[in-house]
Amino acid sequence: MQDQAEGLRRLLSGAFVRIVTLASGRRGVGKTTVLINLAAALAKRGKQVMVLDEHQGAHSVAGTLGLTPYFDLSHVVRGERTLEQVMLSGPEGIMVVPAGSGVQSLAALGAEEQASLVRAFGQLSQPVDVVLVDAAAGVASHVLPLSLAAQELVLVVDPQPASMTDAYALIKVLNQGFARRSFHIIVNRVSGPEEGEAVFRNVAGVADRFLKVTLDYMGCVPRDEKLRRATQLGRSAVDAFPAATAAQMFRDLAEEVDQWPPPGGEEGQLEIFMQRLIQTSRAAALEPGVPGRI
Repeated sequence: MQDQAEGLRRLLSGAFVRIVTLASGRRGVGKTTVLINLAAALAKRGKQVMVLDEHQGAHSVAGTLGLTPYFDLSHVVRGERTLEQVMLSGPEGIMVVPAGSGVQSLAALGAEEQASLVRAFGQLSQPVDVVLVDAAAGVASHVLPLSLAAQELVLVVDPQPASMTDAYALIKVLNQGFARRSFHIIVNRVSGPEEGEAVFRNVAGVADRFLKVTLDYMGCVPRDEKLRRATQLGRSAVDAFPAATAAQMFRDLAEEVDQWPPPGGEEGQLEIFMQRLIQTSRAAALEPGVPGRI
């Protein structure tokens, strides 16, 4: 009852949590770096940002920022730790939740475990305005739930032909297998705006021809030595090199995210996202298998 009352208060007050998953058709397109810089740019706009990090190890959000996770979401699932105990404090006040293997275990949760996990997110003591999810790359069924459960899905692609092909493959799987119709696109590591637009036209042209989807071009991020250097330092370019071209692009991207229409009704509640994540985990687990290339 207390959870329901709190949810009703947030609904009536107009407060909401924006939940955005960043995904990619393959590894190596710079998605985690894009996410870290977008998170920093949103934080500098005054947003309370949580990052749900599905990756593990040195190339995870935590690893890139030099944070050491001792626990992850699986400990919350098993009731061994609270969400606050798992959460790491990142730069600009960003809250990093290492998901680890916790997401992949959601499909097998019993009713009591499901309720406990939903409560953990619904009763979070710290306010959250935006959740950015760093989803595992690829189109295998076990990596899809975070892309399916979010309100908004951003695909990060680079100019390499394989990256564009795999981005289309992911769009096709999510559209034809799970009825996802709306996608945002960020093109990373471009030589200039013209190349970014060309990459988007390439992906959108194929998608428009064969699928019933809507693709929104958010913009591009240039190859920038300052961005690479900031990543080496375990920081965002937005913070370390605010005058860099890439830093300005991330500020522009954050402004666009901030201007998206708010989610309707209960969709803007963090606990509703967790309920959807559990549901989509079960749906994806029932898939007989998803090919790596389409």
